[in-house]
Amino acid sequence: MLNVKKSITLTGTVTVKDGEMEKQVVYLNANISKAGGNDNISQTIQDRELYSANKAEIRKDVAAFTEQVYAIQDQEESL
Repeated sequence: MLNVKKSITLTGTVTVKDGEMEKQVVYLNANISKAGGNDNISQTIQDRELYSANKAEIRKDVAAFTEQVYAIQDQEESL
């Protein structure tokens, strides 16, 4: 038997200027279930050195991503 579930996926990247180049430092991913399943948010630090040197700003971006996820969760609950 086939079971199909709908979900919403969000992805984001946090970049930091490293010399003349923008470098991706953090990858963000969230999955919001539309069928009463489990939601998740994850982050992957891809450059520990740049993360450590810029963590205050990076954490603001991660918090902004998380707030967007929460807004979508709230919107889905109200449907």
